[in-house]
Amino acid sequence: MTQKWLIIDGNNLLYSSYHVSQKMAWKITNGTIFFFLRVLISVLKKGNYQKLLVVFDGGGVNFRKNLLPHYKAQREEMPVELWEQMNELQALLKKTNINFIQLIDCEADDLIASFIQQKTPNADTIFDIFTRDKDLLQLLDKNINILKYIDGKATLYTCENFCQEYNFRPNNYVDYLSLLGDNVDNIEGVKGIGPVSAKKLIQQFQTVENVYQQIDNLPENTKKLLTDKEKVVYLNKRIISLEKNIDLSGEKIPECDFNWEEWKNNPELQKFCMDNKFRSILKLLDK
Repeated sequence: MTQKWLIIDGNNLLYSSYHVSQKMAWKITNGTIFFFLRVLISVLKKGNYQKLLVVFDGGGVNFRKNLLPHYKAQREEMPVELWEQMNELQALLKKTNINFIQLIDCEADDLIASFIQQKTPNADTIFDIFTRDKDLLQLLDKNINILKYIDGKATLYTCENFCQEYNFRPNNYVDYLSLLGDNVDNIEGVKGIGPVSAKKLIQQFQTVENVYQQIDNLPENTKKLLTDKEKVVYLNKRIISLEKNIDLSGEKIPECDFNWEEWKNNPELQKFCMDNKFRSILKLLDK
């Protein structure tokens, strides 16, 4: 029997929910939680999941900051209002028997990668990861999918979809990003190498190591651009590659069993929605 997991990138959904709530013409009490629940419920209703886990960033300093001191340096600290709502949301998840992980010095995407690696997916286990974080595309495999927004709708994006779009394997997406860099995370790329050029290089050579081994066979201009940034590219690969070996054996992570019918009728969930006047959420749960 196939076992379906839904893994939620908690911080990613939390921030997007917060930004939506801030754009509203009227103020909603616990607006971030309201939109978080709306998205969560819409995904759960469609997916028939037997397992559910929410994963949050743990804060602190991880290895990337040590390798690249200006990594994510431009990002502002979490607003107090959002911090308070995250704590309240986590309390609600706990009360309604939804498991979550949050470890100091660990980013959510590394925890997700490590969790899936240690669960050793087999032919009967499917993981759907709900996220807008492009870094998690590197995890795509025959049993690992990404739920991403396409044209405003949460859409299942598979390994096959990726290969059709990029014409190389998902595990080489790290190499592609290593050439491009990432402005969002303050990671410098190779100036002069854009998405089209980077895609062609990875389609031809698969990895940045292969690119540099064959660099004398490249056009002179491309060769110069890459030679000048060789150290940057290799550092980028280390930074962008997800950590799959975080030891979770000491964490008390239960089986993460989930049952939609039981959860939607959970008294704590119903009470929270009523106390916060989340009437549309209650209607969604009742449909």
